[in-house]
Amino acid sequence: MRTARRNREPVFGLLALRPALTEAKLMTEKHACDAIYVATLAEELRRIEAEIARAEQMLHLAPADHPGCTPAATPSVGWFREKSAELDLRLRRIEQADQRTESKQGVAFRRPANIAFA
Repeated sequence: MRTARRNREPVFGLLALRPALTEAKLMTEKHACDAIYVATLAEELRRIEAEIARAEQMLHLAPADHPGCTPAATPSVGWFREKSAELDLRLRRIEQADQRTESKQGVAFRRPANIAFA
């Protein structure tokens, strides 16, 4: 039982990434004019990608085909939307793999009621 809890900690931590992914999906041209906002959000997406890659490695998932998280020059609105969609798909893949793992181990996992999933 202790091992199952330890293995679940990374997945619980990933739940906090959803708001940043949603924010990137909602990026507009007006937001893109703010250089500090763009740089901060791009850095946040890079951090999220690193955390997702670490969780994929921990769950022994083969890396999905995805490009690196480095925009050419200044990230565009389209880049933010594409990258957030890609990271969201990878996050869902991790959650599904985690659910399969917990069903095999017989560990019951209940999502907190106050967390909304997109």
